[in-house]
Amino acid sequence: MHWLYRYASWKKTVLFLALNFALQAIILLIMYPKISATLEPLDVRVGLTATAIGDFLSAIGSDGRALYFFNESVPDMLFPPAYAVAYALLMAQLVRGCGQVQTPLRYLPLLPFAIALCDLLENLQILAAISSYPDVSDTLAQGLATANLAKHIFTALVLSALGVLLFWLACSRLWRVRTSY
Repeated sequence: MHWLYRYASWKKTVLFLALNFALQAIILLIMYPKISATLEPLDVRVGLTATAIGDFLSAIGSDGRALYFFNESVPDMLFPPAYAVAYALLMAQLVRGCGQVQTPLRYLPLLPFAIALCDLLENLQILAAISSYPDVSDTLAQGLATANLAKHIFTALVLSALGVLLFWLACSRLWRVRTSY
């Protein structure tokens, strides 16, 4: 865990956040609209079923499936490691700023890696679903739905932790300014 805090700096955090947002822009603004201008991709949905997966893959057609396969195998495989490092560095900097490196809160920066792991599992299962289309098994659909739900749960935890750390840091800075007079 110490390696993360030794490596973390605001400069590296900003660099990885920029990479994260660049990849996210490619996926959201270029790839997803080309796959379907009207349908939400499986990655952003919650509560997936075999029927919903099959209906989506059918609706986007063979060209959409080919493009979705490319998206899931290249840009969306690079995205999870990029955001995991970016948000882990950000959380490490915030934990450090709150003076909590010697407490159990020092482990909070590991949460973005849990999101990334779930996202990578989800991507692999989407690739399997595209490859097996039109025969998407219930087992594959359930695995995809589980990885997808876990990704969203961990994302909510990370966003909540970031909000709490930012609030804590802001309050502690205000408190120091107020008590220094």
